[in-house]
Amino acid sequence: EFFAGGGMARAGLGSSWDCLFANDFDHKKSRVYESNWGAGVLKTADVGGLITADLPGRADAVWASFPCQDLSLAGGGAGLKGDRSGTFWPFWSLMKALIKEGRAPKIIVLENVCGALTSHDGKDFASICGALQQGGYSCGAVVIDAALFVPQSRPRLFVIGFHGDIEMPAGVTSD
Repeated sequence: EFFAGGGMARAGLGSSWDCLFANDFDHKKSRVYESNWGAGVLKTADVGGLITADLPGRADAVWASFPCQDLSLAGGGAGLKGDRSGTFWPFWSLMKALIKEGRAPKIIVLENVCGALTSHDGKDFASICGALQQGGYSCGAVVIDAALFVPQSRPRLFVIGFHGDIEMPAGVTSD
């Protein structure tokens, strides 16, 4: 769980999932994460400073809710070139290193704002999908409004990549 905050992705996945590793650079968020989940899993560090030796084993799924400010309508429009949303690239470098080691996660889920679809006329979204595809992932995206689950309308973009060595579940793809 990257850019973990308080561990809400982990909470959403439920108790049947084991979290091998979590990361956030913010010490306050890290304290909340450890309060929620205990010590020992979270590494407080900039994602750009992580190396594959920091990550145990091979994860079935990797979740990354990378910062949205530069992709948001409220942001300055820097997109993936921005200091915040641009942290996707060091995260992706880490994933590429895992792939090279033969430890590619089976599934990568990227969560962000819908502005990621239109940032720089769609070029940022195309860059994200292109990176996943170059890493051996088939990918697609879905927008889900949080209003389906909580009393707040907050559409979120989920980009989901399945590594080439796993079979896609029936009904996930379309022609």
